[in-house]
This record gives sequence, structure tokens and C-alpha cells, in this order.
Amino acid sequence: MTTSVPRVSGDEKPSLFAPGGGDLVQPDLESSRLHYYARYFGDPVSRLFWTEGRLQLGILPGYGRAFADLLNSGKLEDVFGERLMTRPEAAVTRGGFEKVYNLDCRARITYWHEWSPKMLRTATLRLLRLLHKLAGRGLTLRNPHPWNLLYDGSDFVYINPGSVVAFEGETFARGYEKIARFFIRPLVLIENGFAHMAHRLAADARDGAIAQDVAHLDCKWTEWAVDGGHHSVLPFLTQIASRIESFRCKIASQHWFDYFASDCDFGPGTSWTRKQEALEAILNDSSIGSVLDLGANTGHYARIAARRGREAMAADLDPALVDLAFDESQAENLLVYPVVLDFSHPTPGQGVDGRWLLPASDRLKADLVLCFALSHHMVFGRYRLDFEQVARGVRSFAHKWALVEYIERGKIVPSVFRPDADSWYQVGYLEAALSRHFPVVQCLPPANDGRRLLVCGLQWRTL
Repeated sequence: MTTSVPRVSGDEKPSLFAPGGGDLVQPDLESSRLHYYARYFGDPVSRLFWTEGRLQLGILPGYGRAFADLLNSGKLEDVFGERLMTRPEAAVTRGGFEKVYNLDCRARITYWHEWSPKMLRTATLRLLRLLHKLAGRGLTLRNPHPWNLLYDGSDFVYINPGSVVAFEGETFARGYEKIARFFIRPLVLIENGFAHMAHRLAADARDGAIAQDVAHLDCKWTEWAVDGGHHSVLPFLTQIASRIESFRCKIASQHWFDYFASDCDFGPGTSWTRKQEALEAILNDSSIGSVLDLGANTGHYARIAARRGREAMAADLDPALVDLAFDESQAENLLVYPVVLDFSHPTPGQGVDGRWLLPASDRLKADLVLCFALSHHMVFGRYRLDFEQVARGVRSFAHKWALVEYIERGKIVPSVFRPDADSWYQVGYLEAALSRHFPVVQCLPPANDGRRLLVCGLQWRTL
């Protein structure tokens, strides 16, 4: 039996025919009011959108039958089984779409330009493996834009099965160029010592890194120039994957690379022990389902939360540290989302009203935010924030609770960083600033090294 597969160019208007009977008919979906994922309001075949916290796939009229045939053909079973692509579930008929499927996809989103070099390499290899498997079946992806590849806390998964189409040379060439712009060329730049340039180019969701951006490097091997069928694609994808797998993804780290190995004392009464005890105590509250560790370093505290069954995010400015957090969480098979994030300049939204790609403060908001050994860097480092800005930043990520650490002035070296802060850099001022954004702020007694924890939340609690 021949399986029909949708064929569509980027601007083709779908033909209309009446949907088949027998399905449960749901209320109409008003397209203008749907919360579309990324830019899916303009897709001619399939549209991803959120309803009641679930990501759904809507197949437009004219393509539902072919898509159902593809799913029933069994061609994608091992792709779903390896979780290279999320499996559509429970099709229903709803007004405006021929079929609507639920997708097995967590709502937590991190974008490709927030991934560390090792994460980007792993994501690229997963995407190339998916393309290789599809090409072997005479299929390809119509829209492998990086917003379709998400990290689900354990691995990278492609979230739009509606993008699978019959293999055509032109379709593959267009799709591969997107992969080259947002994955392969940035990796080539990182491997050649241009990590900063790679990050800036990849963050451009429209253009990414074009061929001219890497013209000064020896990377002709990355270019697809064969005008052939899927059989010629297979060795090409194998070669690309082999080269990328050999990349070391080594980048220079900042000062805090061996922080937990050399600077931390978990002895009795130390601030490190106090922080861990406070975290463990607050996690006894079963209503706390998610934890965000800002300035996470290698993600030590995020992994504690993950071991307690919480969804955990480990955010740090240093990509080398996020690489380590990624390695550690993978080794323990923990539900941790490592993220490259600058607290003083978190990832902004993109598109109209910043809603096509959502800002980090929307996507990474958690029940509990950890701000350990971070606020003094925001005040005395190159950021020059004040306590009010720190408090607003912490609150922007917190649904309910936050643990914020205060380090006394005499412990900050060098002490000449910011003499103008001497008049207000005191724990009482930080407590007052946090109190303007949280209903309750408790300042715990100092540890034996003078550091203090401020417990910020919705009500008083004993730690």
C-alpha cells in the first residue's frame, strides 16, 4: 500500500475538502485567539498552539487524511520510539482544523541560543539522526527551524510531526540550510574559537549564521551541493554527523569553573551547609514543583531539587559551566534544564509584542528561585545593579518563593569595586527591597562565615 505524504511549498495554499466523519467534534477554535507556538500562525500545513497548558498540533484542511496515513504506515514508529520526534496522540476534529492532536511535550521551553556548546552539539547530532532516518524512508522535514527542537529535560526532541513530507531535493536543501544556519555553522565557529560570534548569530531567529559568516574558515564540508535524491543525502548526513561528533566544544571558562571543587565548605554551620539545609527544608512543601537556580555554576543545587522529584533549571552566564551542568545531569539521568542566561540581561522576547519567542522570565518562571552567591556580583561586578533591581529580577522568575543570599561587604574582594555602595550595601536594605516584591521576607541568622539567607515567599515558614 502506498502511503500519501503531504507535499507543499512554503507559499502553497491548501486545497479544501470535507473532513471525514466519525470523530469526536470539539468546539471551534478561533484562530486569532490561539496562543501559537513560535510563528506557527502562518504555517500552511500544520500549526502548533497551546490550549490549557498542552501543546497541540492542528492539521489544516486538505492535509489531515495524508497525515493520518503517514502515522498509520508505521514509517515513523522507531523515530517516535527513540523520541527523536514527539508522538501525536488522541486526534479530534475541531473547527478550523481537519484534525487536532495532543503532543507529548513538556511546556518548559529553552531556546537553541540558550544552550551550551555541548548541548548544541548533542542537539545537532539528534537532528541529523532524525533527518537520516527519514531520508532512508523517502521522507524529510519541511521546517527544521531550531524552535522545533526542544530539550525535554533529558534529551532533544523534534516537536512537529506535521513537518514530515515526501523527500524532494529542493525541500531537503531548504531544510538543511536552516540546520546549517542555526546549528552547524555556529558549531564550526565555536570549534574555531569564535564562540561569542556564534552565540550572537544563532540568536538571530530570522537569519542565523549565513555562509558568508564562516567563509574565512575551512568548512566547505558543511555545504549541501548535490542535486540528487535521498540516496545521495544519506552519506552526506553521515559525513556531517561524523565531523560534528569529533568536535571538542571547548571554550574558555570564567573564574568560577572549579568553584564547588575548591571554594565550598560543607562543614557544620557553614553557609554552604545552611543553603543546602534550607533548600531541603523548603522542598518538603509538596506544592513546590519547579526550582530555578540562578547563577547555578555547575548546577549542584538544581540537581538536589531534581533528586527530590522536582523539575529543575540550572542557569548560568558561563557556557563552560552550563556544559558541566549538562554533563552532570545527563550522567545522573536527572530532570534538569541547563540554560545559558545572564541575570542582568535575560533572554528577551522576539516578534510582535515579544510573543513569538517568549522571554526567559516567562518560560523559566519557577515555584522556587535560588539566588545563591549572586546578588553581590550583580552589585559590585560590571553590572552595577542596586538592590531594587536585584529584587525585581528575582521576583520576575518566582511564582512563590525565593532564597536570596547576602554576603557582607568585608567578604567582597576587591573592596574597591564600588565605594559608592558603602552607604546602602547592608542586609537591611536588601531585605527592604525584597519586601516590596514578596509578601513575606525572613532574614535568617548568619552562618559562621557571616553569610545570610533571606527567605522570600507568600507566608511565614520555619526553616
